[in-house]
Amino acid sequence: MTDRLRRWSRGGIAALVLLALAYVCWRVAAALAAVLIPLAVAVLLAALLWPAVSWLHRRRVPRALSAGLVLLTSLALLGGMLAFTVDALVSGAGGIGAALRDAVVATRDWLVHGPLSLSEPQIDAAVDNLLSLVTGQTERILGGATATAAAVGTALAGVVLSLFALYFFLYDGDRLWRNAVQIVPESVRERVDQTGRRVFHALSGFTRATLAVAVVDAVAIGAGLAIIGVPMAIPLTSLVFLGAFVPYAGAFVAGCAAVLVALVTGGPVSALLVLALTVAVQELEGDVLQPFLLGRVVRLHPLTVIVAVATGVVLAGVVGALFAVPVVLTAREIWHREDGDHGADRTAESDTARADDARSAVG
Repeated sequence: MTDRLRRWSRGGIAALVLLALAYVCWRVAAALAAVLIPLAVAVLLAALLWPAVSWLHRRRVPRALSAGLVLLTSLALLGGMLAFTVDALVSGAGGIGAALRDAVVATRDWLVHGPLSLSEPQIDAAVDNLLSLVTGQTERILGGATATAAAVGTALAGVVLSLFALYFFLYDGDRLWRNAVQIVPESVRERVDQTGRRVFHALSGFTRATLAVAVVDAVAIGAGLAIIGVPMAIPLTSLVFLGAFVPYAGAFVAGCAAVLVALVTGGPVSALLVLALTVAVQELEGDVLQPFLLGRVVRLHPLTVIVAVATGVVLAGVVGALFAVPVVLTAREIWHREDGDHGADRTAESDTARADDARSAVG
C-alpha cells in the first residue's frame, strides 16, 4: 500500500508539473502571439507547398528559384481570389441592401396584416428600438477605428513576417531544422529529429487533403448556388472555400451565409433549397471526403476534430479554429513517438520509413 501511495504521489507531482509547464507555455505563446502566429502560418503553408518546390528542384531548377516561383504563384492565386471576392461583395452590396429593405417591408406587412395581426404602433416601436440600438453602436464602432487601424497594422506586419519566413522554410528548411536540432542534448537528438520530420510529414498530408476537400466543397456549393439563382454566387463560393479549411464546421458556417443571402434575395423557398444544398455537401464531406481524403492522413475521429475546433474557438477564436487540428496532429505524433520507444504497436521499420519520407520531403 505504501508503494502504491508513493507511485500515486509521484504521478500527481508529475501531472502538476506538466500542468504548470503547459500554463507557462500558454502565457508565453499569448505574449508572443504576434510573432508565433505568422510563423505557424508559414509552417503550414510550407507543408502545403514543399511538394511543388521539390518537384521543380528535381527538374534542376535551383532551390532558391523554385521557392520564389512557388511563393509568387501562390500569392498571385490567393491575392486574385481575395480581390475578386471583395470586389464582387462590394458591387453586389447595393442589391443586397435593396432586397433587405424590401424584405423588412414585406415582414412588417405580414406582421400587421397576417395571422399575428400586430398593431402598427407595436411594429413601429420595435423598429424604433432597433434603429436606436444601431445608432447607439455607431459611436462605439467609430471609437474603435483607431484600434482597428492598429490591428490592421499588426496584421500587415504579421503577413510580411509570415511571407519572409515561408520563403526561407521552402528554400532552406532542412538546414534550419538541422541547426535547431543541434540545440537539444545529443542523447535525444536523433529522436527529436525523426519526430519533427514526422510531424512535418503529417502536416503536409493534412494541408493537401484539406485543400482538396475545400475545392470540392466550393465547387459543389458554387454550382448549386448558380443553379438556384442566388446572387453573388462566386464570392459566396470563395467564402465556402476559405471556410472549408476548418474541418467539418467551416464550410457549413460559410454555407449559412449563403442561406441568409438566399432568404433576403429569393425568399424562403430559395433559402430552404440552399440550406438543403449546404447540408448535402456537409454530408458528402463528412461521409465521403473526410474519411477518404483526410481520414487516411489525419486518422482522427470526427468527434475529436469537432472538440478540438470548438476548444480552439473558445481559446483563440478564428486562429484557434485554424490551428486546432494541426496542434492535435503534432501532439499525437510526439506521443506516438514516445510510445514507440516503449514498445507500442508501431514497428521500428515503419518509423524509419516515415522518417525517411519526411526527410526527403523537407530536403
